[in-house]
Amino acid sequence: MFKNLYPRYKNTFRYFFIFLFEIFGPYQIFKYMINRDFNLLKNLSNLSLLTLISAWFFISYLKERYSKININNNFKNYLIKLNDLFLVTIIVSIFLFSLKTIGIDLNLYSKNLPLIFLILIIMSMAQEIITINTLQYISPRKCKEVFILGSEMDLIAIKNILKNYNYYEEIIFKVIDSSFYQDVLPDQLIISKENQLNFNEYKLLKKFLLSGVQITSKYKWFEYELNCLPVELLDKENFLDSKLFLNNRGLEFKLKRLFDILVSLLLLFFSLPLILFFGSLIWLFDRGPVFYKQEREGLFRRKFFVYKLRSMVVNAETSGPQWAAKNDKRITLIGNIIRKTRIDELPQLISVLNGDMSLIGPRPERPEFNKILEKEIPFYNLRHLLKPGLSGWAQVNYPYSSSLEETQHKLSYDLYYLLNYSIFLDLMIFFKTMRIICNGKGT
Repeated sequence: MFKNLYPRYKNTFRYFFIFLFEIFGPYQIFKYMINRDFNLLKNLSNLSLLTLISAWFFISYLKERYSKININNNFKNYLIKLNDLFLVTIIVSIFLFSLKTIGIDLNLYSKNLPLIFLILIIMSMAQEIITINTLQYISPRKCKEVFILGSEMDLIAIKNILKNYNYYEEIIFKVIDSSFYQDVLPDQLIISKENQLNFNEYKLLKKFLLSGVQITSKYKWFEYELNCLPVELLDKENFLDSKLFLNNRGLEFKLKRLFDILVSLLLLFFSLPLILFFGSLIWLFDRGPVFYKQEREGLFRRKFFVYKLRSMVVNAETSGPQWAAKNDKRITLIGNIIRKTRIDELPQLISVLNGDMSLIGPRPERPEFNKILEKEIPFYNLRHLLKPGLSGWAQVNYPYSSSLEETQHKLSYDLYYLLNYSIFLDLMIFFKTMRIICNGKGT
């Protein structure tokens, strides 16, 4: 019975064990030790415990402890996980010390602090071991089976797109037609020719539908599996008719603007020392300007200037505008550091405050590049229906693009964001961005 439950509720099982062993479990253990009067943690309050456990959980998330579960785990993997736990312990300790230095004493600093962290580490390791072994028990590895009502050309196109977007899920594809008569049921059925179905194909669809098979178009299947809309698959007329993507969202956009202003003010306040410190290093390095400005295009192709901390050598584009490349020799030593940590982006918060940008949205591009990209990539101009952002769905799902093909792939994520925009999706991108910054990825 449990084996049949796992494919549908895989993440539910994972979240249950994370909650049980990383939040609820430690909280109950600490409360028990206080109530039993073990002369331990006597002065701790519920607020102290919740702050400690919340910090542990949030920093674990930033360090990507919950991102991937390797079912075929071994001793080496457990040692790596243990190393991650010690890193989380150090960061949480620094966080608690920072609170104490500004006058917020949670009564956590005592001779028992090492014991508190030991309990958290043991519970976290238990979470890893029990989650992995439980999922292994209730679900032997099973490949998803997907039928395609179409042709071999559809199968080739689907596989090529999956390869382009680094999709690693194991799937068994099978092309079928209206003569398919077996009682085998797939996990999903992709219809590649939804406007040209004949009577026998409708009959086959009805059979699968009544048997509980998920039926979808290629367009929708990729949206669900990849969280993007591959540009090469989209049909202009069907795409524009599919959703009224900007209607009835006035309240959401007002809340988004309020969120932009409040968070930008907070980020500017706390990041000002970083901007001043690295600005000084940039000036000392080559005595060049600390900031540089660049023209970009935003909502409805309106031009505006973005400001960044300079990360490249002075006069880096003497031969004209060009994309930054991997191991770009124009990037300075200090520039490499501030790019990896996204510190060079912080002055753009001014653009968010004055309304040219949002915290979340498609990244603004330079007019020179937009002229090229709109000619080469279908639907490219749809990016300009939303305010550009400091971070976006494309930035947290796809690495830095430095070619036409990679830019097209990133556009697929921007289109997904355009059609599926919500406050919840913005919050998800915000936290994913924090995690990427902490791990220095995606630059």
